[in-house]
Amino acid sequence: MTVDPNEPAASPFRFMECLVMPMPTGKTAANLRELTQTLRDAEESVLRYHLWQSRLAIVHQVVEYPNDFAAWAATALQDSTLAEKLSSIDPFIYGDMDQMREALVDLLEEYMWDLPYMRMVSPGFEFYFCEESTVVLPSQIVARTLAEFGPALEKAGLDSIHYHFLDARWRLRSSKGDDFSNWIGSSYDLPELVSAIQGIDVWFYALEEIRDAVMDILNQYLGKSHGWAERI
Repeated sequence: MTVDPNEPAASPFRFMECLVMPMPTGKTAANLRELTQTLRDAEESVLRYHLWQSRLAIVHQVVEYPNDFAAWAATALQDSTLAEKLSSIDPFIYGDMDQMREALVDLLEEYMWDLPYMRMVSPGFEFYFCEESTVVLPSQIVARTLAEFGPALEKAGLDSIHYHFLDARWRLRSSKGDDFSNWIGSSYDLPELVSAIQGIDVWFYALEEIRDAVMDILNQYLGKSHGWAERI
């Protein structure tokens, strides 16, 4: 099917700016038992921050572990097995945060059951619980056509990538949903393009890499690498 990338969409895509500020709760954990006990009663904003929002606060991302709990297990507890288990959790497959909390607590309790002893972290390496404070504002970057979307994406800040591609999964309650593919899918008859963008693994890519991956897919489908008519 031939699609004109310069055809205006029914509604333009406006990139949003997103600022996530960590707010310390005053609660800490020095071992897995303390971590688990605090998680039982933690506010949703605390869980959201440590599961995915904190990635926006990292200046130079190295996404070896996709959430703060896994990173703490690896660095403070020196437990790569637990870090790997915590890394496998996808919070966006759960219907609500209570289900997510239950899955996380169950994983930790099951893991602690087989531990020969409860390891304490060194002073200064405790887990410091924070909650999110998020501000979302419209930016001046707008794409009115598919051809304009790529250049607009290049101009958008990493906070926009985070908001539209990662945080959108919670807003949309979909492990594969994101604002980019939703806009393309609702504006143009390009199911293969939508599927390719939705297939990007958000957990093991830094925000810069997510933008590069989306750009590569767009360029391929827009014909900058292979011919528009040949791909659509």
